[in-house]
Amino acid sequence: MVFEKNNFIQNSIKKDHTQTISEMQHLYNIKDDQVTRLAEFVDMIIEHNSNYNFIGKSTIKDIWHRHILDSIQIIKLIDNNNHKFADFGSGCGLPGIVLSIAGLKEIHLIEKSYRKSEFLKIAKHLSQNKIYVHQAKIEELKNIKFNCILSRALAPLPKLLNYCIEFLDENGYCLFLKGKKLDEEIANCKNIFKFDFQKFQSITSKQSNIIKITNIKKL
Repeated sequence: MVFEKNNFIQNSIKKDHTQTISEMQHLYNIKDDQVTRLAEFVDMIIEHNSNYNFIGKSTIKDIWHRHILDSIQIIKLIDNNNHKFADFGSGCGLPGIVLSIAGLKEIHLIEKSYRKSEFLKIAKHLSQNKIYVHQAKIEELKNIKFNCILSRALAPLPKLLNYCIEFLDENGYCLFLKGKKLDEEIANCKNIFKFDFQKFQSITSKQSNIIKITNIKKL
């Protein structure tokens, strides 16, 4: 039964892999060498997931669609690949490592967990671009500013903005992957922050959005 289950998962991953790669190449101009690096990254996540709990077990068979495509779609909303980026609460590198492989020239992965940070230090070598791993809480960062801050499933929007306002360059912006409670989270920010934002429908879930935030100021 275990053998049959593993075969089913592997076949599901292969189907998900084929469909998603075709979509990424069509929509985001992902090259063959980038696909190879992403495939190695996927293998690393699956291999270590039982020890690290990077992603939900139920999403493993859809890993390319649910996690890789979900991360890579952000690339269309980025102003300049040469800017300095941060991925707050990077976990296993979603979206940071995926976006680095896709073309971001410099990204800083902020992850408080020592074990996950050690994973990131190994996985970062899959990218040809600069990746810096900071094993620290966000509030422990010192003397650093970013042009763009990214985050996926880290914290509610008020908490994210409180983190970001300290580390964002004067003309910087944020890109967050958010779920179905986004409108409620935006409303909860109104008495704390002033900011401009745009919402973009996620291509991987009808209940999810990407929010791009600029001009953040504390009231």
